[in-house]
Amino acid sequence: MESHDELRQHNRKLRADLDSTQLEIAAAALAEHILPLPEYQQAQRVAVYFAVNGEIGLDAVIDHALVEGKEIFLPNLDHAALRFSPYFRTQKMRINRFRLPEPDIGASEMLSPQELDLVLAPLVVFDGNRNRIGMGGGFYDRSFAFRKNPEYTRPVLIGVAHEIQKVDRIVPEKWDVQLDMIVTDQAIYK
Repeated sequence: MESHDELRQHNRKLRADLDSTQLEIAAAALAEHILPLPEYQQAQRVAVYFAVNGEIGLDAVIDHALVEGKEIFLPNLDHAALRFSPYFRTQKMRINRFRLPEPDIGASEMLSPQELDLVLAPLVVFDGNRNRIGMGGGFYDRSFAFRKNPEYTRPVLIGVAHEIQKVDRIVPEKWDVQLDMIVTDQAIYK
């Protein structure tokens, strides 16, 4: 079985090889799967990300959420664990140390992970048992470690990916936080 690093490297290349048309089609199909979900419909505070390096895009979901009056949040990576910054279309942005855009706001305006209703999390590799491998920084696992306690059911954690990122099986590490669901351009895994 391939190591997490080998799986990560292989799947990042698969994702990066998708052309702009494939990315647009996948993002539209993903939105068609997410928007009807009760978990999305019932959520008021939704964490998203801006797609980079072939990640599946959430622009249609973000646009829909803003029209519906939902609050949108982007991850802020300036700490060991994630904080979430409010986002709106005219939001002033800054580029963080990972060269990713994030809202340019103070820490007092950010939410903790516990304050969210729904998190649409990027991933690099996943399996049908809702296990994920991310970029390797551990931000999501550290930030949502409290969800390993069955008393906590919020926020709902949904991984989003291209179907080509699926593998047969991932052996989770003890610190990995299992997702509630994974949604791709082709399927929903619960």
